[in-house]
Formats: sequence, C-alpha cells, structure tokens
Amino acid sequence: MDIDQAACTIIANAGDSKADSFSAISEAAEGRFKEASAFLTSSTEKLLKAHEVHTQLLVQEANAKELAMKFILVHASNHLAVSEISREFAEVIVNLYKEVKKQ
Repeated sequence: MDIDQAACTIIANAGDSKADSFSAISEAAEGRFKEASAFLTSSTEKLLKAHEVHTQLLVQEANAKELAMKFILVHASNHLAVSEISREFAEVIVNLYKEVKKQ
C-alpha cells in the first residue's frame, strides 16, 4: 500500500470512527443505551482498522524503509488522534448519561 492510499484509509476509518462516537453520545442522550453501545463497538472496530494501517507505516519506517513525509499523512495522523480521543470521551459521556438517566 502506498503512502497516499494508506493515508486515505486512515482518514476514512478514523472519520467513520469519530462519527460513530458522536452517534453513540446522541443515542445515549435519548436513553437508547443498547444503540449507543453498538455505536461504540463500531467506533472501536473502525479505529482499530485505521490504527492497523498507521502501525504498518511505523513498522516500515522502523525497518529502515524511508517514508516520504507528505501533508496528507500528517492530516491522517491528526484524524487518528482526534478519533482516538473522541472514542474515549464518548464512552465517558455515555456512562454519564447512564448514571443521570438512572435518577
């Protein structure tokens, strides 16, 4: 997989992961915790796909294969980082909604 294709794969999966994280929050806000949980699971799966490609690039570089640094790769790394944080916060927010809805 070339760098552009890898970057686009990371961006697509990380973006989908982030969208699922926010969908989980929306579902939890409405008290639909089963649906929220499904979105969190989907978010995690997509995040792992993005992370797998990112890791492949890191391994290539670690094996002394120089990678051309391109802005799209920086952009992909940013998407991945934001997606990871969104997923973590989404889980916290869903759990907070569960607590609030209990009362």
